[in-house]
Amino acid sequence: MTIHTDTIQSTSFHKMNNQNTTSAITRRRFARTLALPAGALVLRSALPAWAKAKRQPPASPPGSDSEKTKCETKVLWDFDGCIEDRFMDRVTCHVYNGNVYLWVLLPGLKTHIVKVPLDGGKAQMFPLMPGHVTGNDPHRYYTIGADALGYIHVVGDMHSTPIVKHWISKRPEDISEFVFTSNDGENKRPQGHDVTYPHLFRSPDGVLYHSIRCADPVWGIGISVLDAKTQTWTILGADVPSADISKSNRAKKARGKPMTAWEDNGEGGNFSYTQPHAHIAWDKNKRMHVVFGLLNENTPSSKGRHTGSDVLYAYSDDGGKTFRRGDGAQIKLPMRAEAGPHQADVVYSRHDGPPPWVGLLPTIHFDDKGRPVVGAQDHKTGWHHLVLEKGKWTEEVKSASSPTSSQTTKPSDEDEDEVPQRVDVSKLALPYAPHHLNPEYLHETGNLVYTVFPEKDRFHGDKPKHHRILLVLSKPVTAKAE
Repeated sequence: MTIHTDTIQSTSFHKMNNQNTTSAITRRRFARTLALPAGALVLRSALPAWAKAKRQPPASPPGSDSEKTKCETKVLWDFDGCIEDRFMDRVTCHVYNGNVYLWVLLPGLKTHIVKVPLDGGKAQMFPLMPGHVTGNDPHRYYTIGADALGYIHVVGDMHSTPIVKHWISKRPEDISEFVFTSNDGENKRPQGHDVTYPHLFRSPDGVLYHSIRCADPVWGIGISVLDAKTQTWTILGADVPSADISKSNRAKKARGKPMTAWEDNGEGGNFSYTQPHAHIAWDKNKRMHVVFGLLNENTPSSKGRHTGSDVLYAYSDDGGKTFRRGDGAQIKLPMRAEAGPHQADVVYSRHDGPPPWVGLLPTIHFDDKGRPVVGAQDHKTGWHHLVLEKGKWTEEVKSASSPTSSQTTKPSDEDEDEVPQRVDVSKLALPYAPHHLNPEYLHETGNLVYTVFPEKDRFHGDKPKHHRILLVLSKPVTAKAE
């Protein structure tokens, strides 16, 4: 383990292999690490001016630093010893109280939690649990969050797992010991059954929320909230009405298994596979906003390209106890895309023609006026961005691809959806091409904390080698007035 505390002026730093640091960070790349959109980048307000997506080609030639903002860059952590596997692509970082928390996998799929001070101090690394080994399945990534009292929560190692796997640190901000709580009772873990794709969200007041895809008793989404004082979790939802599933054998199994959102359609027929994901964001007034995708029409069995049919929205002013559509009408839980009292706000629906229709990972952010803007990817017509004003959704200028210039390739994992939304960093002179960038820290400070895999496999298209990982802090330098 090597800690670099030296500061680098990015304009003079030698760029490794002349890699293109002018390209934007893909929301798909961040989403892929979560198998979600991103939290993409789920921001509570508008991005800094330099990070807003380009809608015009850059004025300066590709690779030119003449028009870029200089950055003061520091390598906070440099570690060589991770597993050489694409598992590491999913590593994300969480910033809390001056420290960055992330997870890594060592040979043998041994899971370790890392704590790195933002001021460049000594990093710490400890096993998540003695003897714990992650399952040999790339779906089994981890997500980390700190609650209002500073306890560190880790969720992960799941793929169609019966219950949510949850660990909590024994002491606030201390990663040396964790406790596995999932077997201590239903309210001692985030809730959901037959689960995959977890993600933790933290409100402006420090309240921790957890969202996950569920497949029991039906396919849908479970969002839970933590009471930090009692360290208990409560799902924001209700049982699926038995009348809605009376024609299947799921009605009895649905009792006592509440859901936040669901649908009865699937790939291959009713109650078959779907991949719904939810994202939570808070505006400057601390109102909670949720955007999610559902499949509300049966499709043929997927052959590597999963799909949704609708992008839906709801907001809450009471922390998720009740949800409302954009026009203020209350939504009966659990939410659906199907018309009726359970229907959430349908922001975007599928195009005519065969699937795939709508991307699985919708996005949400807030414009300069504080209005929520939802992004929906249509596989036929590209990205659509719709803004809520006076209870109605109006589409902004539509682009056939993402708002930034370059396009990404389709991921090889058939359980992921391509999401070419990006946070544009081409206006910054960075010494490294970021792999995963922490969006909350970017929003809160205007600075970048990100991971880098500095070594490339030249024999396989310059794909990143994963055994060595860097954690990097870059601060845009503001020009001083003369």
